[in-house]
Amino acid sequence: MEAEPVEVEYVDAEAAAEATAERAAEPAAAGGAGAGARARATAAVSAYGALTMASLRSNVQRPSTLVVRGIGSALVALCEAVGMVLLVNRFGSIAGWRTPEIIVLAALAFTGQGLAQAVGSRLRPDDVSLLIRRGTFDQVLTRPISPLGFMVTGYVEIRLLGRFLAGVGLLAWAGRGAGIVWTPAHLAVAAMAIACCAVVVFSVLVLGAALTFYTLQGSEAVNVVLDGGVYLTGYPMELYGSALRAVFTWVFPFALAVYVPALTLLGRSGPRGLGSGLLWVAPLGSAWLAAIAWLAWRRAIRHYVGAGS
Repeated sequence: MEAEPVEVEYVDAEAAAEATAERAAEPAAAGGAGAGARARATAAVSAYGALTMASLRSNVQRPSTLVVRGIGSALVALCEAVGMVLLVNRFGSIAGWRTPEIIVLAALAFTGQGLAQAVGSRLRPDDVSLLIRRGTFDQVLTRPISPLGFMVTGYVEIRLLGRFLAGVGLLAWAGRGAGIVWTPAHLAVAAMAIACCAVVVFSVLVLGAALTFYTLQGSEAVNVVLDGGVYLTGYPMELYGSALRAVFTWVFPFALAVYVPALTLLGRSGPRGLGSGLLWVAPLGSAWLAAIAWLAWRRAIRHYVGAGS
């Protein structure tokens, strides 16, 4: 009974998005290519905004459920952090890193992961596989907006921001214990690390979704990279061999996104070849993976031939 208003609101938002996008063609005929491009951009922003607002409204239809699930998401991150604290305290330090310093790493990773998963939850391979096998993705392609934009803005999961908020809290707590002075420069570095980590996580989700168009089944390899990358960057890179370190630095740049900025925050130099001097490379690494993910997604869309083929 309670789910019916959610469905009605969502359908109305899709209709509004379609109508807004279709109106973009009118100025193109009247004012030329430049006016048409501006109109299409405005229409796309309006359509994505309508979808996002509809998705957010559907999230808050049951506030108590949303709060409970958000708290659950935060508790999962906190439990993982408690496990790390217990492990490090057992040995005193790991690779010369004290407990608060390691929690700084984990907090940056948790925060970026929570942010990316809140907007990219429907890009999980299992979810994309269901869309393809049930023929639902054919309906996505009929929308007058980008399929990727539709899947991102149409399925925002507020509850997953619980992990984001838990990461922010852990970062504040661990930063104090690690002696971080939150100057504007340090705040900017932390924000950059969270943003870069979110881009890397989101890019891996897009790559996994693109792969699913070929395999038609969810791949555990994506979960290994996604969850394993976040887990690995919760500990110092000095623990890992050169091959594993290279994979998660230059192929899937979790280390560039989290570990290198953490070195700057903590005043550490880092190991040879992966020091704090690479801070400026972190945004480039995230952008590189995002570009690869976008190209892979576009190629997968062209490969898709429909559920009935």
